[in-house]
Amino acid sequence: MFARPRKQRRSEVNERIKNIHSAIADKLLSHPELFDLAEQTLEQRYQSKMMRYGSYLLWKGILEARDEPAVFKTLLLADDERTANLRRETIFTGILSEEERSHVMKK
Repeated sequence: MFARPRKQRRSEVNERIKNIHSAIADKLLSHPELFDLAEQTLEQRYQSKMMRYGSYLLWKGILEARDEPAVFKTLLLADDERTANLRRETIFTGILSEEERSHVMKK
């Protein structure tokens, strides 16, 4: 058995996380009331110092784009390293059910 290089493993994990966030985006856009949960999580994490100000601002910017679905998805699913790292500490916990998340992971 061969070990995959660390960079390749990280890339694969980032792709899975991105796919989950794509499903999250679709659900949020079809159920806008769920944005309140994400905003509460964001504020709670920032106030409890679990998040730096820069990350807070990036998440705020993404959330503020929710009235423009294409822009929202573009920002949330951007391929740059900063956004990939941001998605690793998502504020969208609890948006997808375990069944929905499993379905995305099986694709």
